Amino acid sequence: MKLRPDVCVAQDTCNDKPIEDPILIKKLLELSDSKTGHLPGLLPFVPGMPVILTQNIPIELGLINGINGIFRQLVYQADSVSTDVLSEIFPKNTQYIHRPLYALIEIVKSKTESNLEKLQPKLVPIPVIEQTFRVDISDVLPKDKKSKSN
Repeated sequence: MKLRPDVCVAQDTCNDKPIEDPILIKKLLELSDSKTGHLPGLLPFVPGMPVILTQNIPIELGLINGINGIFRQLVYQADSVSTDVLSEIFPKNTQYIHRPLYALIEIVKSKTESNLEKLQPKLVPIPVIEQTFRVDISDVLPKDKKSKSN
């Protein structure tokens, strides 16, 4: 489709503090999903791509685990975007979104009817959620960094 992806970047923390070491950030982003509780470090979005909700949101509105939708737009603050290449698997003009606010997903089977001026019916804002996983840092850091890191 030749569309540029917007890639959400995981905001990893340790003891509720952002991780700032660039080597550790890169290593965590490269971890296999099987080591991160199936949470990807880099999550690409392209308008029109199919998505599936993986959690019940408000079930009374039909927003239930397993329902299909279509990704329409990622909403974020302008200062949370970078074009610094974080992965060679994405095109060079990829935008990396470091603090997304929410995704607008079209869910045809939802029971929502939007009366907002610029929001189409069946377009549902899906907020960012926080999930936790544990990883042994000694398995991630290079040998020369281990003694310097907490």
